[in-house]
Amino acid sequence: MCKKLNLSDKILFKARKFTLKYNKINPYKTQKQYKLLKKNLGSIGDNSRIIAPFYCDDGKNIHIGNNSYINYNATFLDTVKINIGNNVFIAPNVSIYTIYHPLGYKLRNQKIDYTKEVNIKDNCWICGNVTILPGVTIGSGSVIGANSLVTHDIPDNSLAYGNPAKVVKDLTKENSEEQQ
Repeated sequence: MCKKLNLSDKILFKARKFTLKYNKINPYKTQKQYKLLKKNLGSIGDNSRIIAPFYCDDGKNIHIGNNSYINYNATFLDTVKINIGNNVFIAPNVSIYTIYHPLGYKLRNQKIDYTKEVNIKDNCWICGNVTILPGVTIGSGSVIGANSLVTHDIPDNSLAYGNPAKVVKDLTKENSEEQQ
């Protein structure tokens, strides 16, 4: 028996088809990769790259600025916008979620979902194995340490890490010294 696909099933199917094709491209064919990203993402800036394998729920809700680099095994659940600024480095195995479910099983069983945008501002570095939860904004110039779970906003120029991630250092001085 065939089940008729609803709109979200069609979006997921299209995204799976896109990522399957993307992940099979020879990694040295960067222009071919970029062209496919340009067609399937909301937007991607100049000199930005995503290293395969890469997975997403839609693609059209992902917006990436210029000169950003997303390393392999990125998983973006982009039911609403994920905005990634300019000069952002994202290490391997990073997950960004915009969707979450109710705690109560009765609502979950009704297929109720909630969504919130995620924003990563310019000049951030997201280290390996980081998970960013719905509704989070990571301020410009910030660094998120490896293996962190980001559950709330991180201010500009902050070093944050842990589970849950907590700000442990203000990077304002380091950023001003580097520019001299």
